[in-house]
Amino acid sequence: MLKQRRAAADAVRATFLPAEHAQDQAAIRAARCLATALEARATANLPLGTGVDAIAHLCRGTALAVEARQSFIAAHRALSVLPADIGLGVVAWGDSGGCPDIEPTGRASLAAVA
Repeated sequence: MLKQRRAAADAVRATFLPAEHAQDQAAIRAARCLATALEARATANLPLGTGVDAIAHLCRGTALAVEARQSFIAAHRALSVLPADIGLGVVAWGDSGGCPDIEPTGRASLAAVA
C-alpha cells in the first residue's frame, strides 16, 4: 500500500512540476507579447486607437495566464502537504524555497492603460 502511494505521489510530481513551469512561462510570454504589441504601435507612430481590440484581448489573456499561474502556486502549496497526510512523510516539491504567499484580491493582477 505504501509503495502504491509513493508511486502515485511520484507520478503527480513528475507531471505537476513541468506543468507549473509551463504556466509560469506562459504568463511571462503573454506579458511580453502584450508589451511588444503596445511598443510596436508606439514605434510605428500609429494612433492610440489602433489595434485596441487586439490589445484588450491580449490584456485579458495575460491576466488569465497570471491567474492560472497563481492557481498553480496554490496547488503547489496544497500538494506539498498531501504526502504527510497519506503517510509518506516529508517529500520535496521543487526548489528548497517556501511557497510564496498569495493574497487573493478578486481582481486581475494586470491592467491596461490607454
